[in-house]
Amino acid sequence: MGLQYVGAIVLTALLGQAVGLKANSLVAPKGAEVLTVGIIGDYGWTGWVPIPDHFCREVLPRLTAAGIEIPNDIAKDCDPDDKLAIGNATALQLDTSAYVGQICAIKNCSAFISVGDNFYESGVTLSSGGIARFEQAWVGMYNEGAFDKTPWYQCLGNHDIVPGQAGVDFQTKVAPLYDDRWYFGTKGLPYYTYDLVGADWTATFVVVDSDCYLDSYQKKSSVYKNSYTSACHNNTQVQTDFLNTTFSNSNATWKFLQLHHPYASATGNETDLAPLIKIVEKHNAVVLNGHDHCLGHFFLNNTNFILSGAAGFPEAAACNNGTAPGPYARYLGANNLTAANGFVTMDISRDTVAVEYYARDMQFENGDLFPVKSDLKPSYTFNITQKAK
Repeated sequence: MGLQYVGAIVLTALLGQAVGLKANSLVAPKGAEVLTVGIIGDYGWTGWVPIPDHFCREVLPRLTAAGIEIPNDIAKDCDPDDKLAIGNATALQLDTSAYVGQICAIKNCSAFISVGDNFYESGVTLSSGGIARFEQAWVGMYNEGAFDKTPWYQCLGNHDIVPGQAGVDFQTKVAPLYDDRWYFGTKGLPYYTYDLVGADWTATFVVVDSDCYLDSYQKKSSVYKNSYTSACHNNTQVQTDFLNTTFSNSNATWKFLQLHHPYASATGNETDLAPLIKIVEKHNAVVLNGHDHCLGHFFLNNTNFILSGAAGFPEAAACNNGTAPGPYARYLGANNLTAANGFVTMDISRDTVAVEYYARDMQFENGDLFPVKSDLKPSYTFNITQKAK
């Protein structure tokens, strides 16, 4: 019996068991007067090995000219900008993970909320390489202190869906069986809902895959176009209806939409997400997103947008070098040199969601790219008091 056939049997068995075993996933504790969660995104660089330059520069063009179809993950792994970034990105993820752990040990974080791009450059699948990446970039990276026995409510980003259905299946079905901290709902789908329950309050979160909504990902030239994204793009109404129904049926004190792409941004607003945002506005909900590699707070149409995409490789341009493009940008964690590494916490209680942005002091041997006087204290805070409808 060939190894490929054995692998297929194992994958089938795992996926078949996934729904039944997901009840074993860890969840946040219930009954607290105040529950602290960390919002983290765009982090998973460690363990990515870019394709050699010789292939990308010389072989790949010849294959393309010969009409040979190039898998999206190979094309994406040749991205020249990200190939240049990998060394710094790996070091920054490591340093930032320690920083997040330090802050969450002080604040007693009870859960982490992912806003996607969990594995650069091209996601993970159930393969030798995918397993190694999962171990290096997540299991081994976030495994001690504040991370131990703490659930991660996960979300897909554009890098996660490059491998197509196989990449989606690993994160939604396989990973929860691999590590009980990795939570992706109870049905093995890329969209789901969960509640955080306090002593006298409840918060309803709805996770959607925003990759499905972007028209740009359906272009023939896009590395994000595959059978998975094509199918879900043709049926975005399923996720839109899921959000609407979940929010409408919830009497929660607070409601949150958790997704990867930004509707409000300092660089480019993803207006394809408008059907989701209309529902958010109707329910006085809050949006949590990543994708832009920085920290930011936007307030638009009476709605708070919390950007936390700074746990891996920060980019100053993603936050417009710290210059607000309009009055809706309340905070941008960037300057002319870089964006800050860091994350966001929310202290959820009956009367308030206290939001705190933690930006790491970016000190190196030759200077300080992003000076923070005391990075154990938040660089920016605001309170949400308008409860959900």
